[in-house]
Amino acid sequence: MKSKSAAGENTVCYCTKCKMDLSHTIVAMIEDKIVRVKCRTCGSEHNYRDRTKKRATIKKGTSTAKRATPVKSPERRWEEAVFKAKGQDIPYEMSGSYNKGDIVLHVSFGRGVVLEVFEKKVTIIFEDKERVLAASY
Repeated sequence: MKSKSAAGENTVCYCTKCKMDLSHTIVAMIEDKIVRVKCRTCGSEHNYRDRTKKRATIKKGTSTAKRATPVKSPERRWEEAVFKAKGQDIPYEMSGSYNKGDIVLHVSFGRGVVLEVFEKKVTIIFEDKERVLAASY
């Protein structure tokens, strides 16, 4: 059965950033298979994940089983981001504009580092977790 989708069209799939099934724009295809998509909600681009297909399970102890990579705690990721960040602390304002790597001082959340810049939004990592906040662009 061939897919009738084409690059530039919309499809519904799992967004790795939003953690939900949402509408995406098809970015790349190989033959009739969707390979990469861009979320229409958050703008992130990632590999296509078809959640309707069941994944084959791998038995424990086999050589083909993948080892789980250790997940860094938010505190550790925040420490690394602050270490790599540049410049002075900038007081956070919704009407402010920020660049990736800026150090931001938020009244409620404390000190954070800008990880990503979107249209009218920024992703900032604080000591406890990542947050998406409003920004002016």
